[in-house]
Amino acid sequence: MQNIVLSAVAVLTMSSFAVAGGDIVPVVVPVSVPVVVDDSGFYVGAGLTYNRVYSIDSGWFDASILTQDQTAGLTGIIGYDFNNYIAVEGRITKTFFERDYSDTTIYSIFLKPQYRFRDADVDDNEDSYFAVYALLGFGNTYIEGSSGDNSHSAWPENIGKEMMSETGFQWGVGLSYTFKDEAEDKPYNYKDTWTLFVDYTSNVKNANIASTRLYDYGDGSDSNYYDELSVDGITVGLIYNF
Repeated sequence: MQNIVLSAVAVLTMSSFAVAGGDIVPVVVPVSVPVVVDDSGFYVGAGLTYNRVYSIDSGWFDASILTQDQTAGLTGIIGYDFNNYIAVEGRITKTFFERDYSDTTIYSIFLKPQYRFRDADVDDNEDSYFAVYALLGFGNTYIEGSSGDNSHSAWPENIGKEMMSETGFQWGVGLSYTFKDEAEDKPYNYKDTWTLFVDYTSNVKNANIASTRLYDYGDGSDSNYYDELSVDGITVGLIYNF
Protein backbone atom coordinates (compact mmCIF):
# COMPACT_ATOMS: atom_id res chain seq x y z
CA MET A 1 0.00 0.00 0.00
CA GLN A 2 2.82 2.38 0.88
CA ASN A 3 4.45 1.72 -2.47
CA ILE A 4 1.24 2.57 -4.29
CA VAL A 5 0.91 5.96 -2.51
CA LEU A 6 4.56 6.83 -3.22
CA SER A 7 4.12 5.93 -6.87
CA ALA A 8 1.03 8.15 -7.18
CA VAL A 9 2.85 11.11 -5.64
CA ALA A 10 5.80 10.61 -8.00
CA VAL A 11 3.50 10.51 -11.04
CA LEU A 12 1.66 13.71 -10.01
CA THR A 13 4.98 15.52 -9.39
CA MET A 14 6.38 14.53 -12.75
CA SER A 15 3.14 15.56 -14.48
CA SER A 16 3.28 19.01 -12.87
CA PHE A 17 6.85 19.60 -14.07
CA ALA A 18 5.96 18.35 -17.51
CA VAL A 19 2.99 20.76 -17.86
CA ALA A 20 5.03 23.69 -16.57
CA GLY A 21 7.97 22.87 -18.77
CA GLY A 22 10.05 22.04 -15.75
CA ASP A 23 9.64 25.51 -14.24
CA ILE A 24 7.43 26.67 -11.39
CA VAL A 25 5.26 29.58 -12.64
CA PRO A 26 4.18 32.04 -9.91
CA VAL A 27 0.58 33.25 -9.77
CA VAL A 28 0.25 36.91 -10.87
CA VAL A 29 -2.23 38.95 -8.81
CA PRO A 30 -3.58 42.06 -10.62
CA VAL A 31 -2.76 45.32 -8.81
CA SER A 32 -5.27 48.16 -8.96
CA VAL A 33 -3.51 51.41 -9.88
CA PRO A 34 -5.29 54.52 -8.53
CA VAL A 35 -6.28 57.13 -11.10
CA VAL A 36 -4.32 60.36 -10.69
CA VAL A 37 -6.26 63.37 -12.01
CA ASP A 38 -4.26 66.55 -12.59
CA ASP A 39 -6.66 69.49 -12.37
CA SER A 40 -3.97 72.16 -12.10
CA GLY A 41 -3.09 74.52 -14.92
CA PHE A 42 -3.58 77.93 -16.48
CA TYR A 43 -6.62 79.14 -18.36
CA VAL A 44 -7.55 82.21 -20.39
CA GLY A 45 -10.90 83.55 -21.44
CA ALA A 46 -12.99 86.41 -22.73
CA GLY A 47 -16.58 87.47 -22.31
CA LEU A 48 -19.26 90.00 -23.16
CA THR A 49 -20.28 92.03 -20.10
CA TYR A 50 -23.46 93.95 -19.32
CA ASN A 51 -22.71 96.57 -16.62
CA ARG A 52 -24.97 98.73 -14.50
CA VAL A 53 -23.71 102.05 -13.13
CA TYR A 54 -26.27 103.69 -10.86
CA SER A 55 -26.71 105.96 -7.89
CA ILE A 56 -30.08 105.69 -6.14
CA ASP A 57 -32.28 103.28 -8.08
CA SER A 58 -31.44 100.25 -10.21
CA GLY A 59 -33.13 97.58 -12.27
CA TRP A 60 -32.03 94.92 -14.72
CA PHE A 61 -32.49 95.93 -18.35
CA ASP A 62 -34.61 98.94 -17.38
CA ALA A 63 -33.83 102.07 -19.40
CA SER A 64 -36.35 104.23 -17.56
CA ILE A 65 -34.30 104.62 -14.34
CA LEU A 66 -32.92 108.16 -14.20
CA THR A 67 -29.61 107.46 -12.46
CA GLN A 68 -28.74 104.14 -14.12
CA ASP A 69 -26.43 103.80 -17.12
CA GLN A 70 -26.52 100.35 -18.75
CA THR A 71 -23.37 99.68 -20.74
CA ALA A 72 -21.82 96.79 -22.66
CA GLY A 73 -18.17 95.85 -22.83
CA LEU A 74 -15.56 93.12 -22.96
CA THR A 75 -13.88 91.19 -20.15
CA GLY A 76 -10.47 89.49 -20.40
CA ILE A 77 -9.62 86.66 -17.99
CA ILE A 78 -6.47 84.82 -16.96
CA GLY A 79 -6.39 82.31 -14.14
CA TYR A 80 -4.71 79.31 -12.57
CA ASP A 81 -6.42 76.20 -11.13
CA PHE A 82 -4.50 74.86 -8.16
CA ASN A 83 -6.73 71.79 -7.98
CA ASN A 84 -10.32 70.67 -8.40
CA TYR A 85 -11.62 73.12 -5.79
CA ILE A 86 -9.67 76.37 -5.82
CA ALA A 87 -8.29 78.80 -8.39
CA VAL A 88 -7.03 82.37 -8.60
CA GLU A 89 -8.29 84.64 -11.37
CA GLY A 90 -7.55 88.10 -12.72
CA ARG A 91 -9.99 90.14 -14.83
CA ILE A 92 -10.05 93.37 -16.80
CA THR A 93 -13.40 94.79 -17.95
CA LYS A 94 -13.76 97.75 -20.31
CA THR A 95 -17.03 99.21 -21.61
CA PHE A 96 -17.24 100.02 -25.32
CA PHE A 97 -20.92 100.06 -26.26
CA GLU A 98 -24.22 101.60 -25.17
CA ARG A 99 -22.54 104.13 -22.90
CA ASP A 100 -24.50 107.19 -21.82
CA TYR A 101 -22.87 109.10 -18.96
CA SER A 102 -20.22 106.54 -17.91
CA ASP A 103 -17.18 104.88 -19.43
CA THR A 104 -16.11 102.10 -17.04
CA THR A 105 -12.84 100.22 -16.54
CA ILE A 106 -12.59 97.49 -13.88
CA TYR A 107 -9.51 95.62 -12.63
CA SER A 108 -10.10 92.58 -10.41
CA ILE A 109 -8.19 89.77 -8.69
CA PHE A 110 -10.26 86.92 -7.26
CA LEU A 111 -9.90 83.77 -5.20
CA LYS A 112 -12.20 81.28 -6.92
CA PRO A 113 -13.69 78.42 -4.84
CA GLN A 114 -15.43 75.97 -7.17
CA TYR A 115 -17.22 72.64 -7.28
CA ARG A 116 -17.36 70.46 -10.40
CA PHE A 117 -20.20 67.99 -10.83
CA ARG A 118 -18.18 65.06 -12.18
CA ASP A 119 -16.57 61.83 -10.97
CA ALA A 120 -12.81 62.47 -10.97
CA ASP A 121 -12.08 58.88 -9.90
CA VAL A 122 -13.42 57.31 -13.09
CA ASP A 123 -10.58 56.97 -15.61
CA ASP A 124 -12.91 56.71 -18.63
CA ASN A 125 -14.97 59.81 -17.78
CA GLU A 126 -15.65 61.26 -21.19
CA ASP A 127 -18.68 63.29 -20.13
CA SER A 128 -18.96 67.08 -20.08
CA TYR A 129 -19.91 68.61 -16.75
CA PHE A 130 -21.28 71.65 -14.90
CA ALA A 131 -19.50 73.61 -12.17
CA VAL A 132 -20.53 76.31 -9.71
CA TYR A 133 -18.11 78.87 -8.31
CA ALA A 134 -17.70 82.02 -6.27
CA LEU A 135 -15.40 85.01 -6.82
CA LEU A 136 -13.95 86.72 -3.74
CA GLY A 137 -11.35 89.46 -4.02
CA PHE A 138 -10.71 93.13 -4.60
CA GLY A 139 -9.99 95.56 -7.40
CA ASN A 140 -10.36 99.05 -8.81
CA THR A 141 -13.40 100.47 -10.57
CA TYR A 142 -12.77 103.61 -12.62
CA ILE A 143 -15.54 105.69 -14.20
CA GLU A 144 -14.97 108.54 -16.61
CA GLY A 145 -17.69 110.82 -17.91
CA SER A 146 -18.80 109.82 -21.42
CA SER A 147 -20.13 111.85 -24.33
CA GLY A 148 -22.43 108.91 -24.99
CA ASP A 149 -22.98 106.34 -27.72
CA ASN A 150 -26.70 107.03 -27.83
CA SER A 151 -28.89 110.13 -27.47
CA HIS A 152 -27.70 110.95 -23.93
CA SER A 153 -24.39 111.86 -22.33
CA ALA A 154 -22.83 112.99 -19.10
CA TRP A 155 -23.12 116.63 -18.10
CA PRO A 156 -20.47 118.71 -19.95
CA GLU A 157 -18.38 119.22 -16.84
CA ASN A 158 -17.93 115.43 -16.52
CA ILE A 159 -17.13 114.43 -20.11
CA GLY A 160 -13.61 113.01 -20.23
CA LYS A 161 -13.19 113.60 -16.48
CA GLU A 162 -12.88 111.14 -13.61
CA MET A 163 -16.19 110.60 -11.85
CA MET A 164 -15.05 107.75 -9.58
CA SER A 165 -11.97 105.65 -8.82
CA GLU A 166 -12.75 103.16 -6.09
CA THR A 167 -10.58 100.27 -4.85
CA GLY A 168 -12.15 97.74 -2.55
CA PHE A 169 -13.84 94.38 -2.04
CA GLN A 170 -15.45 92.69 -5.04
CA TRP A 171 -17.40 89.45 -5.25
CA GLY A 172 -19.36 87.28 -7.63
CA VAL A 173 -21.06 83.93 -8.30
CA GLY A 174 -21.21 81.88 -11.48
CA LEU A 175 -22.10 78.72 -13.35
CA SER A 176 -20.01 77.02 -16.04
CA TYR A 177 -20.17 74.07 -18.43
CA THR A 178 -17.02 72.31 -19.64
CA PHE A 179 -17.08 70.49 -22.97
CA LYS A 180 -15.25 67.13 -23.12
CA ASP A 181 -15.13 64.45 -25.78
CA GLU A 182 -12.66 61.82 -24.61
CA ALA A 183 -12.47 58.29 -25.98
CA GLU A 184 -13.50 55.68 -23.42
CA ASP A 185 -10.06 54.06 -23.41
CA LYS A 186 -8.29 57.32 -22.56
CA PRO A 187 -7.78 58.66 -19.01
CA TYR A 188 -9.57 61.77 -17.81
CA ASN A 189 -7.88 64.94 -19.05
CA TYR A 190 -8.73 68.46 -17.88
CA LYS A 191 -6.31 70.07 -20.34
CA ASP A 192 -7.26 71.33 -23.79
CA THR A 193 -10.92 71.82 -22.92
CA TRP A 194 -13.37 74.69 -23.43
CA THR A 195 -15.67 76.09 -20.75
CA LEU A 196 -18.77 78.22 -21.28
CA PHE A 197 -19.61 80.43 -18.27
CA VAL A 198 -22.04 83.03 -17.00
CA ASP A 199 -21.55 84.99 -13.78
CA TYR A 200 -22.59 88.01 -11.77
CA THR A 201 -20.04 90.36 -10.19
CA SER A 202 -20.54 93.18 -7.71
CA ASN A 203 -17.65 95.62 -8.12
CA VAL A 204 -18.69 98.68 -6.11
CA LYS A 205 -21.59 99.26 -3.77
CA ASN A 206 -22.57 102.78 -2.64
CA ALA A 207 -19.11 104.28 -3.11
CA ASN A 208 -18.82 107.93 -2.15
CA ILE A 209 -18.02 110.35 -4.98
CA ALA A 210 -17.72 114.11 -5.31
CA SER A 211 -21.26 115.45 -5.61
CA THR A 212 -22.10 115.59 -9.31
CA ARG A 213 -24.85 115.45 -11.90
CA LEU A 214 -25.16 112.28 -13.99
CA TYR A 215 -27.36 112.20 -17.12
CA ASP A 216 -27.62 115.25 -19.34
CA TYR A 217 -31.02 114.65 -20.87
CA GLY A 218 -30.90 117.97 -22.69
CA ASP A 219 -34.14 119.14 -21.16
CA GLY A 220 -33.10 119.56 -17.54
CA SER A 221 -35.30 116.62 -16.48
CA ASP A 222 -32.69 115.54 -13.91
CA SER A 223 -30.34 118.28 -12.74
CA ASN A 224 -29.95 116.75 -9.28
CA TYR A 225 -26.54 116.15 -7.75
CA TYR A 226 -25.57 112.69 -6.50
CA ASP A 227 -22.80 111.64 -4.14
CA GLU A 228 -22.59 107.85 -4.53
CA LEU A 229 -22.31 105.24 -7.29
CA SER A 230 -22.60 101.45 -7.53
CA VAL A 231 -21.37 99.13 -10.27
CA ASP A 232 -22.24 95.49 -11.01
CA GLY A 233 -22.67 93.31 -14.05
CA ILE A 234 -23.30 90.01 -15.81
CA THR A 235 -20.66 88.36 -18.01
CA VAL A 236 -21.12 85.55 -20.54
CA GLY A 237 -17.99 84.08 -22.07
CA LEU A 238 -15.69 81.24 -23.03
CA ILE A 239 -12.56 79.89 -21.30
CA TYR A 240 -9.78 77.68 -22.68
CA ASN A 241 -7.96 75.39 -20.20
CA PHE A 242 -4.39 74.47 -21.11
